[in-house]
Amino acid sequence: MAKAKPIANIDCPDGAGKIIQQVLLARLKDMCALRESALDWDDPDGVHDMRVASRRLRSALSDFKPYVRKEGLPSRRLKAIAKSLGAVRDEDVVLAALDKLRSKANDKVAAGIEAIAEEHRRQRRQARSVLETVIKSVALAELREDFRHRLNTAIKPSQSSRDKDQILTFSQVGTKVISERLTKLCDARNAFYQPLRTRQLHKLRILAKRLRYAVELFAPCGGSDYKRIAKEMARLQTALGELHDCDVWIANLAARLKKSEGGGGDRQNTEAAVWLLQHFVSERTKHYAHSLARWHKWQTEGFLDQLRTILDAGLDRKVEPAPNSAAYQKMKT
Repeated sequence: MAKAKPIANIDCPDGAGKIIQQVLLARLKDMCALRESALDWDDPDGVHDMRVASRRLRSALSDFKPYVRKEGLPSRRLKAIAKSLGAVRDEDVVLAALDKLRSKANDKVAAGIEAIAEEHRRQRRQARSVLETVIKSVALAELREDFRHRLNTAIKPSQSSRDKDQILTFSQVGTKVISERLTKLCDARNAFYQPLRTRQLHKLRILAKRLRYAVELFAPCGGSDYKRIAKEMARLQTALGELHDCDVWIANLAARLKKSEGGGGDRQNTEAAVWLLQHFVSERTKHYAHSLARWHKWQTEGFLDQLRTILDAGLDRKVEPAPNSAAYQKMKT
């Protein structure tokens, strides 16, 4: 799982507005810096890393929604980039899985898997062509310039006010954001006990991911506690992610077999689809069990209560300014 690049010189006691600008620009810069890696077709990790970077940027925009005029930022262009990256990444994952499974199948099924893989190679070539257009160097340079210009006026007045009583610190914003993300995850927890509700489980995965991203984002304000919590959340996110991947496979294979029954499929491909469907149904059961076990462990060991305790203390806790920061210099004088 790709790790977030630390953002330097985050002063948690400072007013949130300035730090929000700093964070968003840093996240945008991280995403754009991965362009060449994403277009290196010999290494699929490049697309994955840029896709995750785009998700972290969009997640931060969502976190800061109450403090930023979102309509003033080029969010549609960011969504288009994320969509194009996702289209290529999805095909990379499918082809890697098919390559691995082909070696485990008999010759007849393996031949059908190869035919299915060739379909996905064609789809990947198309997706790569679109991505090359969407993330041209000129396009990304224009995006960064436009984003920077708009961000200067996107921060809401209450976050840039000179009245100190009206200014929330970045640390306080972090506490609010993480608390809201945690509440949404807990509100959706019943999905853990409904193994066949694929949409609800997918929503649960997204909520877990956004909570983890928020904890990572505000880790400079929470220190080792936040880092430990983020690592534990990554484990749940991974389990739910594997579960969702199986659900996508099952839905796609079911559609393929339905089409085959109507006379629109090759028998060899049908044999492969049935074999693959059996495999992913079995795998799904394992990943659902892992997800449920992880959540149950959180419940029984009080992990969520620990997080709430940390958050409750966050509003009152005084975080020391970073050395050489503006806030640190003021404290010294």
